[in-house]
Amino acid sequence: MDEFYLILDIGGTWLKGLLLERKEKISDYIIDVNDILRVPSRLGSERTTVDFIEALEELTEKLVQPWMKIGSVGVSVAGIVNYAGSGMDICASHLSPLRDEQWVEWLRRRFNAPVILANDADAAAAGAAVCGYLKGYHTIGIMPIGTGLGFTLWRNGRRWDPNFRHPLFGCIETPCGTYDYMASASRVAAEHPENNLVEIFKDRKYVKVVDDYLERLASIIRTSYYLYNTDYILIGGGLAGAVLAAGYPLAEKITEKLLENPVLTGAAIRVEVMREANLLPLFGMLSIAIGEESAQNLSYIPDYDSLKTEMPYDTSLRLHAMSSSELATCFWRAEQEAGEQLRASLGKIAAVADKIAEVLSRGGRLIYVGAGTSGRLAAVDTVELACTFGFPRERVLTFIAGGLSEAAVEIESNFEEDASCVPEMVLADVTASDVVIGISVSGYAYYVQSALAYAKSKGAYSVLVTESDFAEHPFCDTIVGLCSGRELIAGSTRMKAGTATKKILNFLSTISMLRLGKVYGCYMTELECLNEKLQQRAVHILKILFDLKEEEAIRFLKDYDYKLNDVIERLRKD
Repeated sequence: MDEFYLILDIGGTWLKGLLLERKEKISDYIIDVNDILRVPSRLGSERTTVDFIEALEELTEKLVQPWMKIGSVGVSVAGIVNYAGSGMDICASHLSPLRDEQWVEWLRRRFNAPVILANDADAAAAGAAVCGYLKGYHTIGIMPIGTGLGFTLWRNGRRWDPNFRHPLFGCIETPCGTYDYMASASRVAAEHPENNLVEIFKDRKYVKVVDDYLERLASIIRTSYYLYNTDYILIGGGLAGAVLAAGYPLAEKITEKLLENPVLTGAAIRVEVMREANLLPLFGMLSIAIGEESAQNLSYIPDYDSLKTEMPYDTSLRLHAMSSSELATCFWRAEQEAGEQLRASLGKIAAVADKIAEVLSRGGRLIYVGAGTSGRLAAVDTVELACTFGFPRERVLTFIAGGLSEAAVEIESNFEEDASCVPEMVLADVTASDVVIGISVSGYAYYVQSALAYAKSKGAYSVLVTESDFAEHPFCDTIVGLCSGRELIAGSTRMKAGTATKKILNFLSTISMLRLGKVYGCYMTELECLNEKLQQRAVHILKILFDLKEEEAIRFLKDYDYKLNDVIERLRKD
């Protein structure tokens, strides 16, 4: 039986749908606007969830034949979608029926398939990633503009949303109205007797209307720069489609307006109009839907009773009654045992590290994924690779359930471990050129499983770091075992398992950096001289390796702008 993906785009006026037959790879899909069907969404402040379900039924009956099997359903919608992508947290009053998850459950039952939701701007960002717009070490604001203003941030390989409220950027109020009102392309189109936005940008008689509109857009983009330090702005939606059809140089015109502001004269803000325009959310939701189907098909739930870390290390211990000295000794002894048990995984660690080095040598990325303690430990390893080994920051990433920016204080507050990482993987544009390492001590975390399943489906090298490596899992290529065993406090994997995790990540990344030539003898040769201590370290390394006097080492470093590796290369040639 052929399999299909159902993609829905929910608006206040129209409910749009697209059915696509399964292909081998995402590049094989062709989205034609003529294939998109729409019906009135039956939403409004006076409407009910039942009204909206009737609209869903009307649309899906036109799109989906009884014999068709739906692999998954991707839904793009305005408002704040919860972290799991399973329902709405906040939406405008005219979309209030969507807050009842009854309609999501109706879709699941109707098609017996996974259903995943995304904010429409996030969906457009996922589409932008698929189409190759999201690259490099940048902070990029994605702005789909139509009836209102969509907004989301992508920073250095990740969606950046520290308070989960960026989609509400359009709700910022000014004396001239909200940003949604100021940016509305539909309001500009209303200046034409036939609501023709393309003609507004083509006909010279509307030059004043367009110029005023550009002033408003430039003001909004400046705000994004002040708040989020955006250095790229990508414009999509109906506005993008109209200016492209009109042949109007919107990006250049807005840039001129931006540079008229003295604060931004020296700022490097680039504006680009995305040629896929209104199709971006559909591309994004298609990619997410495909990835989610793969993740759920490959997911694996281990037997809870078999998890060693959920069992007490020694049931006879009365930790609450022990002295601090006794506890310290007990903890030390257990950690020593765990360190010895890690010996069993050293061969696997070496093999995985060699594979990582091979991938990185070809320009790929090292991507960690974890929940809770595992994710935080991965983040520590990530941030150290650039300053210690000079490894490019944009080529090493960490994804933590709950959001990286919230990791220190807000993580694990709302079932984040059970959420899918597929949208994050799509936004990161994971490919066969990357290596993805998921860390889940129990192996339970769906956030980690989904990331590895998506990576594997893309051909990336996928590795699970977990307590035991006795059984292979379908969602990854290989497993590295912590072998840390039972915990002194049953279930607290911040103890022995956490220590073992830190060791394994240290071993994997450091061996990889060594294989890439980032170390000579016992010295790091590509460290970044970011402060006085590191500059002194660089001086010391040059004195040792090349028998230089201190003043000579300092002079070389200054001549090469404190780039230690450049100095070493020069001295090696000499």
